[in-house]
Amino acid sequence: MSDWVDDPAPAVVDWLEPVIEDPHVGELTAAFRHLVDACMRGTNRVMACDGHFLAYRPYNREFDKETNPRTIERFSDFQAAGYFRHVGTYDEVQIYELLEGSPFRHKANYIAGQDYWRDIRQAAKLACDRNWPDYHDYLGAMATAIKSGRDPTFAAALWNDAVAQVAVMVLQMNGPPEAEVNAGFTGVRRARGISKGGVIATLNTQGMPKVGLA
Repeated sequence: MSDWVDDPAPAVVDWLEPVIEDPHVGELTAAFRHLVDACMRGTNRVMACDGHFLAYRPYNREFDKETNPRTIERFSDFQAAGYFRHVGTYDEVQIYELLEGSPFRHKANYIAGQDYWRDIRQAAKLACDRNWPDYHDYLGAMATAIKSGRDPTFAAALWNDAVAQVAVMVLQMNGPPEAEVNAGFTGVRRARGISKGGVIATLNTQGMPKVGLA
């Protein structure tokens, strides 16, 4: 029979150690938080994208509602094409990193809605750079900012003016012809499988007064 005095002392377990090692385990990074929040708001938001990451909510438990079959099909096609890489799932929301070649990927992040003329210059510059995904989504961000808190009729007039000013600035910057800009814009929508809805912005200086365009 062994003497308990001779037995090695049991290891001391510090119950605080797991917390001290990494107090942020399980926390959601800021890069993903806004995407998850976007998909969890309301009843119909299925996808949210910031140009670098995409959030996808395939099922809504609260309303016992599955995503539209066409949306599921589109998402599966994009995933099979190698546009996304899954990086985490939070509650009902799946987060994917957008890979090179994805029609959803941006080269940079932009903030629209803080300065009307700066937005117009930025949109025109993206068109001149032929950066069509960023151009498409920047116009979308401009439209959202213009609609926010404004009378719908006034917002529509302001939006039409903004698109017209983008067209003028592209012309002044010696950018690509309008047909190419419009093809770039619609090409992004086609690549993303957007058949309707969203922001429509077709440049057309032919229908504008010629004052100041000479």
